[in-house]
Amino acid sequence: MINAAKADGKIDEGEAHRIVGKLQEAGADADGQRYVLEQMRRPMETEKLIAAAEGHPNLAAQLYAASLMAIEVDTPAEKAYLANLASGLGLAPAVTQRIEEMVGLQPR
Repeated sequence: MINAAKADGKIDEGEAHRIVGKLQEAGADADGQRYVLEQMRRPMETEKLIAAAEGHPNLAAQLYAASLMAIEVDTPAEKAYLANLASGLGLAPAVTQRIEEMVGLQPR
């Protein structure tokens, strides 16, 4: 989620609130929330995410879904990030389309 929020070069207030809200929903304590806020200040780590999901198609789908939930896909940079992420994760277009539908993203 954090990586996706950084896709356009900045994490805006809405993205930060969505991420913190998801953490709170998941029951993250103050230390966990602080950790995530620190990670928001670090550089993107797309290649690490892709490498972590290699051979794990369910994890790949979850990473893509988490990215979609973190951002409003409204900039060319965010669209490019998602396309690169999907490609790197080995997700077929039909799979990404289904994930996008499941999280409520409007068709492109």
